[in-house]
Amino acid sequence: MVKSWEVLSSDVVYQKKWLQVKEERCKLPDGRILYPYIIVNVPSFCNVFIVTEQEEIVLVKQYRHAAGIISLEIPGGMIDDGEDPITAVIREMREETGYSSEEISLLFTINPNPPLENNRAWFYLVKNAKKTLPTSLDAFEDIELVLMPKTEFIQKLLNHEFTHGTQIGAMYAAAIQLGWLVAQ
Repeated sequence: MVKSWEVLSSDVVYQKKWLQVKEERCKLPDGRILYPYIIVNVPSFCNVFIVTEQEEIVLVKQYRHAAGIISLEIPGGMIDDGEDPITAVIREMREETGYSSEEISLLFTINPNPPLENNRAWFYLVKNAKKTLPTSLDAFEDIELVLMPKTEFIQKLLNHEFTHGTQIGAMYAAAIQLGWLVAQ
């Protein structure tokens, strides 16, 4: 039977902006000591799959420096301390795209990388979205808004052209929920 570990000590060894690294000394169920076990504390985040009234998908194109790529993604961002995920996703949708809708539902929530990180991610589906506001980007955001027809989106999804790993599941889940793909 799988059992949890006992944390004997936990020390923050690095902290900057929204990133914190801890080293923990852990006692395993069989009595062995594992040290150091590295845990990365990063903020929880949300993403939103937005579909317009014309069945276009609202995507954002942006440079991702760590990977050195221009990435085509669903909009989203970090959840502020104490902020409800649904509030965060509505805020991010409006800031990055200017779109809004009353038809919003949770697709799922996950732990994106549980062996290393302790954050959560929430993925939402928005239907019948309308452009109601100008974008309001953060100081260091450089985002290009992309409206993609449903057929082009499905083709890119099935051809594995989207590269943001944590978002792929949400893209498939939204396409299945919308009836665009059939789950086997």
